Amino acid sequence: MTILFKYFSLCVFFVFCSGSIFAETRVWTSSDGRTIEAKYLSSDDRSVSLLKKGRKITIKLSQLSEKDRLYVVDKVNNKPTMDLSKFGDYAKLIKGEWVKSNEKDLLYQIYCPTKIYSETKLPLVIFLHGTGERGSDNEKQLDSRPKKFTTVKNQEKRPCVVVAPQCPTDQYWTEEELTKQVNALVKKLAKNLPVDENRIYISGFSMGGYGTWEALSKGSKIYAAGLPISGGADPSIARSIKKIPIWNFHGDNDTAVSVKNSRKIVEALKKLKANITYTEFPGAGHGITNKVLNDTKVMEWLFEQKKE
Repeated sequence: MTILFKYFSLCVFFVFCSGSIFAETRVWTSSDGRTIEAKYLSSDDRSVSLLKKGRKITIKLSQLSEKDRLYVVDKVNNKPTMDLSKFGDYAKLIKGEWVKSNEKDLLYQIYCPTKIYSETKLPLVIFLHGTGERGSDNEKQLDSRPKKFTTVKNQEKRPCVVVAPQCPTDQYWTEEELTKQVNALVKKLAKNLPVDENRIYISGFSMGGYGTWEALSKGSKIYAAGLPISGGADPSIARSIKKIPIWNFHGDNDTAVSVKNSRKIVEALKKLKANITYTEFPGAGHGITNKVLNDTKVMEWLFEQKKE
């Protein structure tokens, strides 16, 4: 019995050690920026077990960086992943974190999950910022709004590629040439990344809300849905976008962009019996993006949309 027990213990030890030998060694980052180098052993929905210099340590998921929490989620799912090298030069954009890039003169940042399961096609979300984030630093546009789509919770439930372009100083998203650039960027990324071309969505705030309407009108065959926030559009574009599912948002006490700008385009779309939903927040001002993008129902609606 003693010999059998020793043999069993040895087998368990070997399985544990061999698993750790073949586990991936990587640098882990805590939520406050500290790092350690360790191998992944196991995890559940609360913590992850790592092997560091032969010693097992357990860390709460809440103490890890967003990137590492997503890594753990992918490990738990334990599905075969796609060979990213198949995307050639575009593989450098697939980092599981925000990456700076540009398409000719249009600067943008992109987030694409690293663990993409075989044969998976991801939705793509493009978010257009307001006037305050214009510039040439390729930084300002990456505020809390596009990051709403890359939280651990959203990426776990609704994994997607997110693109945040930056409008040059003294220009506007509604300018014809800039609208063409935005739509061309979306089409190019969709062709060269693991994107479901039937699930491309566009959203934007303030000037970006206007830009969202404009991009939809000039690229009605590209987008599966639109989510304009605190913007507006000329009612004359209604016929060109009447088949696209759109959920528009505005505060009725908005002093920066009058709510009338939303009401006019919504009214025009309703007359055409278009696929339009409109939410007007009583007493709310201009800054309503948290109300919109923190709403689970809005996110669920958006990611359910698919081109026919």
